Amino acid sequence: MNKKIVWGAALLLNLCLLVFSSCSSDDDDNGPVFPKPAINLTEIGSENNKKAVAGSDLHLEGGIIADGLIKQIDIEIHQEDGGSFRIEKSYKDGKYIGVKNADFHEHIDIPADAPAGDYHLHFTVTDQSGQTTTVESELAIESAPVNITIEGLNFGSGHDFPHDKTGYIGTAPVVEATSIKAENGIDRVFVEIHSEGETAAFDMDTTYTYTGETELKDFHKHILIPGNAPAGDYHLHFKVYDKNGKSLEKSMDIEIKETGIAVSGLEIGNNNSAVASNIHTEFKVDATDAIKSIRVRIYKEATPATYAFNETYSDEFIAGDVKEYIFHKHLKATDAVAGEYIMEIRINDAKGANKTIKEKLTITGA
Repeated sequence: MNKKIVWGAALLLNLCLLVFSSCSSDDDDNGPVFPKPAINLTEIGSENNKKAVAGSDLHLEGGIIADGLIKQIDIEIHQEDGGSFRIEKSYKDGKYIGVKNADFHEHIDIPADAPAGDYHLHFTVTDQSGQTTTVESELAIESAPVNITIEGLNFGSGHDFPHDKTGYIGTAPVVEATSIKAENGIDRVFVEIHSEGETAAFDMDTTYTYTGETELKDFHKHILIPGNAPAGDYHLHFKVYDKNGKSLEKSMDIEIKETGIAVSGLEIGNNNSAVASNIHTEFKVDATDAIKSIRVRIYKEATPATYAFNETYSDEFIAGDVKEYIFHKHLKATDAVAGEYIMEIRINDAKGANKTIKEKLTITGA
């Protein structure tokens, strides 16, 4: 009798071990179990002020870690206290999807008809295995100042391309607005351009001051993109302040690109020295897009708007298919007196990009 009990217990133990082993094997077949995504929203609104203005956008920035890889990001903003207004935005493809680590930086449009008041923000990340993590935050949406307006805001690579939302490194693209109004007088216009997404960190800004004008028509400024700016995705902020300290901001996504224009083998006179009537100038241009024109200017460094020589060459490029060109000319700056000058060479291409190089030139005589 005792032997039967012992053998029965052993059989039951083996059966349990077999079932446990089978379950363990099934678990292994399902693959590794990843922790839920982790979210750290560092900025909600400008400088993390948790505010947005109707008709503008909401700045959102933070880090995401998802060992199971990001499948989707959902943003929901809804009214508190029983209101029904809701803003939703989802990211299901692009740079944030299918990766483990993401530096999230986006600007969520806030409709102009969004009622002012208290809101609640939900930021949800779903990984490839279906796990979700949500972080929440309070948010205030303010009414746009009724006494400040910005109309016709545009950014482009130049006068011929004022709306292409593109700037080229080393050039001065244009930012325009057809009208800026402030009933209490315009104090300043602040323009900021900063990188975002996977583009290396870079930012630039400039401020234009005014004396209380109530309207600026056809605002038109050029912003220099430094040579060390990385190519990639950027965001432009355009903010108008009135004399009472109120402000209105509009923004847009833009792209900064390489020009695709290279200059080599530059020769000017004899070691950058020549007589005014015979300035030998030679160089080679290689461009990814068709060359449109080449402009050469010679001027004193102290008076850059007064030209001893100013000529634009475009006839050679009328066909619109020249991407490689050897410039070889003998320039005549016959009115130039002996002294030190700057030679400025600017190559323009068909897409609106340009490359400018400057060299010192000594004019020894007529």
